[in-house]
Amino acid sequence: MIFAYLRGRPNLRRAVLLIDSRRGLMSNDTEVMDLLDRAAVSYQLVLTKIDKLKPGELAKVESQTLADSLRHGAAHPELVVTSAVSGEGIAELRSRLAALTES
Repeated sequence: MIFAYLRGRPNLRRAVLLIDSRRGLMSNDTEVMDLLDRAAVSYQLVLTKIDKLKPGELAKVESQTLADSLRHGAAHPELVVTSAVSGEGIAELRSRLAALTES
């Protein structure tokens, strides 16, 4: 049912998939990515809760998530990293989403 909904939404410019940075990509995230790939829906991966990780840990999660995402044709090739607590990355995410509504 979700697949049919996504394929029938030509005005959907990009979906956003939130990934808990403490966990990285989980099997259910990969399943959603596969579904979005099959539906040919572009999607943006967003790592959340980055304030919970040390810089080295975050770099490792970012690198692994980006490497995994590059195996998916519909995934946007850049990650956005965010923290609701510190506000880091929120402006960038808003800017990217706003840019999709222009034109």
